[in-house]
Amino acid sequence: MASTAQFDIGMIGGGLSSFMGPVHLAAIEKAKCLRLVRGAFGESRQASYDCQKPYGLGPKDVYGAYREFLRHEAKRAKEARVQFVTAVLPHMMHYPVAMTAMDAGIPVLGSKPFTVNLDEATNLARKQKFTGVPYRIAMVYPAYSMLVKARRMIQQGELGILRRFVFSMQSGWMARRLENQGSHQALWRVDFRRAGHGGVVTECACDCQFTLEWLTGLRISEVCVSGRPTVPGRLIPDDATALVRTEQGLAGTFLMSQIATGHHEGLEFEITGDKAAMRWRQSDPGHLRIIDVEGHERVIKDASASGEDSAWDKPYGANDAYIEALSRVYREFSEFLQGRQKKVRAADDRILGMTLEEGLRSVVVADAMIRSMGLPPLEAPQYVNGQLPPPPPPPPKWIPVTMPKV
Repeated sequence: MASTAQFDIGMIGGGLSSFMGPVHLAAIEKAKCLRLVRGAFGESRQASYDCQKPYGLGPKDVYGAYREFLRHEAKRAKEARVQFVTAVLPHMMHYPVAMTAMDAGIPVLGSKPFTVNLDEATNLARKQKFTGVPYRIAMVYPAYSMLVKARRMIQQGELGILRRFVFSMQSGWMARRLENQGSHQALWRVDFRRAGHGGVVTECACDCQFTLEWLTGLRISEVCVSGRPTVPGRLIPDDATALVRTEQGLAGTFLMSQIATGHHEGLEFEITGDKAAMRWRQSDPGHLRIIDVEGHERVIKDASASGEDSAWDKPYGANDAYIEALSRVYREFSEFLQGRQKKVRAADDRILGMTLEEGLRSVVVADAMIRSMGLPPLEAPQYVNGQLPPPPPPPPKWIPVTMPKV
């Protein structure tokens, strides 16, 4: 991988069967100040070794397991180590990899979600505070120029008093049972041991929550969620709707789905105030739409952003705009580690990605959503007399009203 690198980095995960691995490699190359030099890439030793030639590495640069890789890095002289590792892994691996890297004293650029449950999140936060090892999550939204513009406009009151919001993270790529058709990406996402038992909530809630709170400055205080597995044979939710209320009393909705046929927009949102509404879509990131109360639309454009769609049978992410935003996160984190940031950034030019504190906050909200769903125990369904038992009662905050027969 050609690069005029100044910073040597390692990668954990992101092997040949990974969807996000090539996306991260493209972002690393685009950053122009980084070089991938070592890593442990696959779910097996052989899968990791298979990455040697495709990733332009030598036989001594590829390790069969992440613990082996980090153990060897810790033994190197400080100036010979990788400056940080990037983790591109199924959700359940984010926690053990970050903990091991911190033990080795190696900074981490992780992936969302921060962790899959609150116990892991609090343990990881304590670990980082104790070790002082830098940690960041590659959440790309602050790296989109139109979202920086949107945040400034909201804070300056151009939408007026906020009245409602709708955030959507929907895709239809898992509407079929791709996990039975050889799709590695679908297979681990329907396995609670690797994806977390929140399913689509674990995968998508942090995108909606983080972007809402970052854009508006509001903080979520209450959630009420309906979610379920819709495709026969799945045990964890692949579709969910959340009613969300903030501490300031504003209410809105999060739509989260992996089975929304026809959708492949990534994150999209609409925020409505008493003066105007704002709309943005991740698949068209160069356009921010402002609609006033009379229905007149103004489109703010950024010619540098690209919104080309990727294949519809994969997660969202493999497009030019996403790679550009991710490369900015990589560059900013490398500058932070090199001490090139002389002062705390202004509110409109914040640290890119998600901080550890924001990661912990995202898990707090996702955990509340999962508890609101009242998920049954994660085990294979037990048939009684050839039939499934009735579903568990809804959680207390979800109060359905049955329509009477008239």
